[in-house]
Amino acid sequence: MNEKIVGTLLVVAMCIVCTVPAVVAQETPFVINGYVSSANGDACNNPSVTVTNTDTYESWPAENALASNYYRLVLVNGTDLTAGATLKFEVTNQDGSQSKIVQSGITQAEITEGGRFGYNITLSVPNQQAWYFTANTASAPINDTPNSGIDSHRIMTKGAEGGDDSDSIPVGKQVWFYADQVADCDVSFPLGTWNVSYWVRTIDSGDSNKQITTKLHGIDSTGAELPGSPYAVEYYNIIEAHAVENVTKSLNVAAGFTIPEGGRFAIEVLWDSTAQQGLQVYCNPPGKHASQVTSPTSDPGYPIPELPTVLLLGLGLLVFAGYMGLRRRRNA
Repeated sequence: MNEKIVGTLLVVAMCIVCTVPAVVAQETPFVINGYVSSANGDACNNPSVTVTNTDTYESWPAENALASNYYRLVLVNGTDLTAGATLKFEVTNQDGSQSKIVQSGITQAEITEGGRFGYNITLSVPNQQAWYFTANTASAPINDTPNSGIDSHRIMTKGAEGGDDSDSIPVGKQVWFYADQVADCDVSFPLGTWNVSYWVRTIDSGDSNKQITTKLHGIDSTGAELPGSPYAVEYYNIIEAHAVENVTKSLNVAAGFTIPEGGRFAIEVLWDSTAQQGLQVYCNPPGKHASQVTSPTSDPGYPIPELPTVLLLGLGLLVFAGYMGLRRRRNA
C-alpha cells in the first residue's frame, strides 16, 4: 500500500515539475525601447511615453531620463501582452507642444526575440497627421482609369502602423496608397509640405541608380483625379541595388487644394520603366520605422475640419453675407 502511495506521489511530483517550466516560459520579459525626436529631428529629452494595450485597456508609463531622449518599458509576455496585441503609444514633449499617437501590432517574431528594440518615434506639431502604408487592398473610390499604369491600390491607415508586409511594383508601373477615410465634407488644404518616408528594395541587383517617382494626388467620390492633381512630385535614385533603403522626400505643395466630400488623397509610387525587374515597397520592415506620409501643419483636420475651423469658415460666410446685404441696401 505504501509503495502505491509513494508511486502516486512521484507521478504527481513529476507532473508538477514538467508543468511549471511551461507556465514560466509563457511569462517572459518583453522589452520596448527607443529614442524620441522632435519634429525637426532634434533629440526630445525627458519625453512622456505611455503605452496602452488596446485589448485590455491597461496602460504603463515608460522610463526616461531628464537629460536623454531614450525611453524603456519592460512588460511581461503572457500577462501584459501576447502576439497579435495592439499597443497604443502616446508620446509628448515636456511642454506639450509636440505629440504623437501611434498604434502598432505585436508580432510573433517580436515575442520570440523578447521585445521591440529601437522603436524610435518622431513627434509632430499640432495639426500634423500621419498615415502608414499597408498591403491591404483599397476599395472604392479609387483611380481605376484604363491604361493608367496603376498596378495595385493599397490603403494608408491613420495612426496605426502596418505589418511587416511588402508590395511588388512591376517595371514602369505604379502603386497608389490611399487615405483610409474619405472626406466627410469638402476639406481644403492650404499650401504646405507633405513629408513621405518609405522603404524599398530592388529585385534585380543591377538596378542601381534607377528612378522612383513619388506624387501626391487627389480623387473625387467617383475615383476621378481632381483638377491640379498631382499637387507635388519628387524623384529619388536607387543608391544600392538589392538592399533595403529609405526613400525620404518632402512634397512641397505650392498652391492649396480641396478634397471634395467623398473623395480622398493618395500617394503614388512609380517605378522606373528602364529597370530590369520590379521594386519591393515595404510597409514596416523589422528594425526600421514604418513607411508613412505626414500632412503639413496646415492640415485642417482631415477627414473633417476641426470645430474651430468650421466656426471660422461659418463666421467668414456670415460676415460676407452681411456685407453683401448692406451693399444692396445702399444701392437700393
